Amino acid sequence: MNSWAWIGLSSIIFFTLLPFVNKKNRTKAEMQKAIVTVGTVIGIIIAVSFFHVNYIAALLFGLLAVILLDRKTYTKKRLSIYGLMVLAVGIAAFAVFRDNPDYVLKHLKENPQSSSLFVAENGMPFIAYHSDVVRPLASTVKILIAVEYAMQVDANTIQKNDTVSLEELNRFYLKNSDGGAHEAWLNIMKSDGKIKNNEVSLHDVAKGMITYSSNANTDFLIGKLGINSINERAKALGIEKHEEVYPIVSALFIPEHVQQEDIDEKELIKILERMPIDEYRSLSTMLSQHMKTGMIKTTDATFNLSPALQKVWSDRLIGASANDYGKLLAIISNDELPNVAAETIRDLLEWPMQLNQDNQKHFAYIGAKGGSTMFILNNAMYAQNLNGDQYELVLLMDDLNIMEQLLISNNRHSFESKLLNSKDYRMKVLNELAE
Repeated sequence: MNSWAWIGLSSIIFFTLLPFVNKKNRTKAEMQKAIVTVGTVIGIIIAVSFFHVNYIAALLFGLLAVILLDRKTYTKKRLSIYGLMVLAVGIAAFAVFRDNPDYVLKHLKENPQSSSLFVAENGMPFIAYHSDVVRPLASTVKILIAVEYAMQVDANTIQKNDTVSLEELNRFYLKNSDGGAHEAWLNIMKSDGKIKNNEVSLHDVAKGMITYSSNANTDFLIGKLGINSINERAKALGIEKHEEVYPIVSALFIPEHVQQEDIDEKELIKILERMPIDEYRSLSTMLSQHMKTGMIKTTDATFNLSPALQKVWSDRLIGASANDYGKLLAIISNDELPNVAAETIRDLLEWPMQLNQDNQKHFAYIGAKGGSTMFILNNAMYAQNLNGDQYELVLLMDDLNIMEQLLISNNRHSFESKLLNSKDYRMKVLNELAE
């Protein structure tokens, strides 16, 4: 949970218990109601913090529990009111959560200034909608980092079985900054028995970067592989518009680093926005080194940037065009990398074939990596169906509000699935985006 969630839940507990300062309010009925409310809030905290339940879902279930445990609920008037509320919520939920791939198409059409789509079929570009525009990649940039990792494995510069201590990795972990990705990866490592002497293999670190999207693993690998090596790899592969790579997590400390006592958040945002990008990257790299050496102790820090400051961070994330990543995916899909590198990168990216066995009924292989922030929702994938047809698909969307993020997240998979599986739908998307 972020700081706002903690503040909200703590406020509920505080204002629930506040009336009991007055002895007159300490009736049995009121105390029972307070116990239910406080118990429900504690249950939400446990569900989110320890079992990684979605915060909104936990909050809704908590509200439902409070209603059902209230004796006054079971009067005709209350039942009628709650019945209407449930009906309204049900209608709204149907509108939001129903499968509607055309919502993504509609968003693309209405937001050309912040959206890109690239689709290639059997090596030929089929849809190129604003696909030459550089947009923030978020975690999609991890594909390039994974390629550099694979190339260094191929060159014997690094070894897959090299070990990395969790202590070293966790220096790059900022709590609550990655949606639980790093913790989810660690839990899998523990359950699979892959942590030995508090160490994991370098290849499992790379897998954690791709499959679980651990930002801590990403910043560790950026340092391990070398920023210059990653940037030079992009150039060597002909990725023309790719912006220079820099550490992701450490950039979250930049606002605190430049903060001055006499400036408010608005002025801080102006300072960050005016900062030259080269200076911003250098500062992020320096702060990442401070994290590595322990000068910045992430165990004492928690991610709590306001949405406005997160927007600055999101806007300045490493960028590239959809064309760039379509080309990079084609290089991987066509096995244009050296043999060991090709095998290694496929092992990292083709996790959808392992985690969802239904994909094996339709595809020979699928490789993918998404990327998101509060404002970004991206995905890059390559696939070959059982007929031998190859596809590369890159979807980049920026400047999303909360509702757009929710609706696109809910419908993106079905949109991509129809694009890959239906020639008619590809033609429909092509024609509508050309209008």
